[in-house]
Amino acid sequence: MTGYDTAGQIHHTYRSAHNEFGQSPAFWIRYFSPSPAADIFADAAVAESAGAWASGGPYVGCVSAPPQHRLSGSFAEGLADAQTYAASMLAAWNAVAQLKLPSGNQLWCYLDQEYSTSLSQSYWDGWANYIANYNFANLRTYPLYPALYCAPFSPYPNCTTIAAATGLNIPASVWASEPEPCGTLKRRPNFDPDECPSVSKSKVGSHLWQFGEQGACGYSANVDLDVGNVITAAHCFHVRASP
Repeated sequence: MTGYDTAGQIHHTYRSAHNEFGQSPAFWIRYFSPSPAADIFADAAVAESAGAWASGGPYVGCVSAPPQHRLSGSFAEGLADAQTYAASMLAAWNAVAQLKLPSGNQLWCYLDQEYSTSLSQSYWDGWANYIANYNFANLRTYPLYPALYCAPFSPYPNCTTIAAATGLNIPASVWASEPEPCGTLKRRPNFDPDECPSVSKSKVGSHLWQFGEQGACGYSANVDLDVGNVITAAHCFHVRASP
């Protein structure tokens, strides 16, 4: 299952992406607050949901990219960023009647950790614990699952941090940013993302792989290309009809 992640709004992006790659995505990954370097999905949730529906990929996954220096910080900083993230996802859900939680009640919520960023245990514990225990819309179903986007072989703490996590703080998934063989949605490489060397795949595996990045692969459309080894859409918001 292949799709796009983008820092731009879906309704401004999907036509150029389709023109370049000639294929509709199965899903999108979009940014939620706090993500100061990206457009925020919740700020135009109706238009973005309509864009996802029109693109042929009516599933929207979630990522948050806080200012990277915060990820090496305190429990309180992790907690605050998770609170903002959860509120952003809830705002989008409230704004679009057709935007539904996954049928399996597992919405993977990725934290964006770039290559040169360190992830402290304190920050991760504050962040992941809040996400996992968040009573989304007072439904008492607790559908948010912490997950991590990272470069597993970065020398900065990432895999070692989540390897030490326990209980609800164990991430549901790793979204690996390396390697980058490039390709297209139709001609994707065989699924072979980097895995966290300090974490057994039975505990946390790389289920999503960013195999083609705009700047690294020469793409002109404002998208990166991703493939999952599970049904990625099953862990995304589902746009069930055109808003």
